[in-house]
Amino acid sequence: MLSTQFFKRRLPAILAVCIDFIGSVIILYSFASVMSILGLREPLSVSPLIPAEIAMSVILVIFLISIGSYRTDAASIGKLSMKRPSTLLTILYLTSFICLSIEEAWIALYPQFLLKLMIIIALYALMMAFGRFLIHLSLTYMLRLGWFKHKVLLVFHKLPETPYFKEILRYIEVNNLVLAGYCSSHKAEKTSFTELPYLGELIQTPDIVKRESIDEVIILNHSQKTRKIELILSEINTEEVLVRLAPGTLETISAGFNTLNLTQIPVLAIRPRTPSWWFKVMKRLLDIFTSILGLLITVFLFPIIAWQIKRSSHGPVFYRQERLGKNKKSFTLYKFRTMYTNSEEDGPQLVAKGQDDRITRVGHFLRKSHLDEIPQFWNVLKGDMSVVGPRPERAYFAKQLEKITPYYNLISKTKPGLTSLGMVKYGYAHDLKEMTERILYDLIYVNQQSLIADLKIVADTAIYLIKKMLFETYPLENKKTDSHPANEKSLSQTDPL
Repeated sequence: MLSTQFFKRRLPAILAVCIDFIGSVIILYSFASVMSILGLREPLSVSPLIPAEIAMSVILVIFLISIGSYRTDAASIGKLSMKRPSTLLTILYLTSFICLSIEEAWIALYPQFLLKLMIIIALYALMMAFGRFLIHLSLTYMLRLGWFKHKVLLVFHKLPETPYFKEILRYIEVNNLVLAGYCSSHKAEKTSFTELPYLGELIQTPDIVKRESIDEVIILNHSQKTRKIELILSEINTEEVLVRLAPGTLETISAGFNTLNLTQIPVLAIRPRTPSWWFKVMKRLLDIFTSILGLLITVFLFPIIAWQIKRSSHGPVFYRQERLGKNKKSFTLYKFRTMYTNSEEDGPQLVAKGQDDRITRVGHFLRKSHLDEIPQFWNVLKGDMSVVGPRPERAYFAKQLEKITPYYNLISKTKPGLTSLGMVKYGYAHDLKEMTERILYDLIYVNQQSLIADLKIVADTAIYLIKKMLFETYPLENKKTDSHPANEKSLSQTDPL
């Protein structure tokens, strides 16, 4: 039996490279004038043995490899995305457009040529897309013939509902997968499960995955967030095994969850994605540009905000607080102070719903508008944070989340952000339960990182802030006198989210 991992990840990529290379050669030979007009023929004709069309095709494929265009989707056999190739082709076209537009000699000629170039790039993109479709179709057919197997293991503590279980079976059937069996706290006695092999207890799942060569694990009733589930996730190699978290019922859950192929089952796939160097460079450039712009806004607003903070209560304008960054590395986070000093003498606390007497009069406005967070652009510029990423947590709450949330450790491997999908979709968290619910959105982001996703979250954040300022109602600020001690903890006092 051939390796499933080879068919899922390596073979599709190899076939796609060959198709893209052959397609590029055919296109360039069919439209021989393109390279001459672009001025690429002479620089690429370095050897008489390697035609310029071949050299250009090799360079194009290398570019596609460098931006991660041949990474397969672990959620589907032999499936490759067209997002990154399409993005690269668009950039190449826009570059050609700009370069040709600058040349005065091209004023009369380049419009016709650019239209021709657009048609050529569109044909190449269609050829790539059709090739990827054929690869996926071929591997799916090979799966159906039994040339290799994709084995699925169900894991649950509490038995899922029968309709939901039937949907799982339908997903396995229509995708020609093999249901190896299930792991549970005890052997099921329900009729729908008695026909399936009981492979072992819940805690034995990682060993069973290795022993049975499991390719996909579906963890049902993930909302139970038990320590056992956390241990299972930490021991399974999610780079080789696709792990999905499913609710165990047909209940409606938050939009944005990936769905099993050809079904409407809401699940969340855990598949760590190693960002390409291209994504890392572009994301860092976006962070630097945005943080510089944000710091300029901070400098402009600082006199007004500082005056209002000093006017509303005694204490420093800024405060700093230790937060956990990427890989749980501690860093100092900066914000405008929104609370009375010594507000956490009894220990770390989250902001209460409704009226929180610890927040100053101007603090309510700063929190509502999120202006208290603009000093964090300094953290972004330093590299402690990114513009978009999971919410940075304090060590006190992170330790509690580790105990009750099985996937917190996966999220902590990503650099935290000034804004996040969780902030846009969920907002502030007021207790641990809400923090765990918000983390689901962070997990969605970690699994779907891209520049397009970052830009969309930034745009959604702007819309969210505008709507929050204009339409959301808040309790009246507490008109209290400043009776808190004037001897502050300088810049080190806490101010919880």
